Amino acid sequence: MTTITRPWIHMPIAAMILTAVLAIPAAAQQPVPFKGTFQGQDAHDVLPPGATTVLLHGTATGNGTQLGKFSMSREVTGNLVTFTDAGSAEWIAANGDRIYTTVFGYAEILPDMPGFVRFTETHTITGGTGRFAGAQGTFGVEVFHKLEANGVAGGVETHDMFGSFHGTITAPGASY
Repeated sequence: MTTITRPWIHMPIAAMILTAVLAIPAAAQQPVPFKGTFQGQDAHDVLPPGATTVLLHGTATGNGTQLGKFSMSREVTGNLVTFTDAGSAEWIAANGDRIYTTVFGYAEILPDMPGFVRFTETHTITGGTGRFAGAQGTFGVEVFHKLEANGVAGGVETHDMFGSFHGTITAPGASY
């Protein structure tokens, strides 16, 4: 009578399980589309004559991939001489998970949209919370800022703004 030992059967099964377990984090780190639209308001102090910079604080709500319904807060300093902007933004998903970004961009007056300035920005992810902890990525944002003075008392002007974003995001361990 021949005795069959089966330790060799367990090795291929263990190798398949180990491969599957190691593949899950690698799959979670694949870039996924990140896009959406938003609308809100920008606010800034009334500018004194000759000012060369303006601090814009924007808040908006929208809907996007990976975020669902979200709110966004953006604070940038605009250079009125070079028409560039730099600052930071925070993107908050409905459940409170957050994405933090640095912002660099430029502005241009649009001849085909009188009364608007378009900011074309690059947002680079610097961190996040919840499912966005350890997130990475870069995405483009277009913000259309209305140039209409609204006469708000207290030295602050608010302007309507709307826009869109598109790019990719990688969030380690997130399940999309």
